[in-house]
Amino acid sequence: MGCNLITGSGFDMSFGGTYGMAWLGLVILTFIIMFARRWLSEEMEMPFNWMFAAIGAGLTYLITISISCSFKISFILGLVGLIIGGFGLGYFFQGGEY
Repeated sequence: MGCNLITGSGFDMSFGGTYGMAWLGLVILTFIIMFARRWLSEEMEMPFNWMFAAIGAGLTYLITISISCSFKISFILGLVGLIIGGFGLGYFFQGGEY
């Protein structure tokens, strides 16, 4: 049975349980994308596309947390999606600024 991040069904709802950790993982991924955009893209001038990084990390994280209900697995796969989307597609589509 899957878990729902919006309603909390399938998660442990206690203090410090898996529901809070699932939301915390999404916030941490967002901050990693912001820091990577600032320091790697603007300061070091590496090819990094923050829009594809956000899409890759967000979709991978949300799909994995809905299926597995595991914070650790979802966070690691979200980081992989961030790297593939941000750096992999950053070589082909520069910046992501409009």
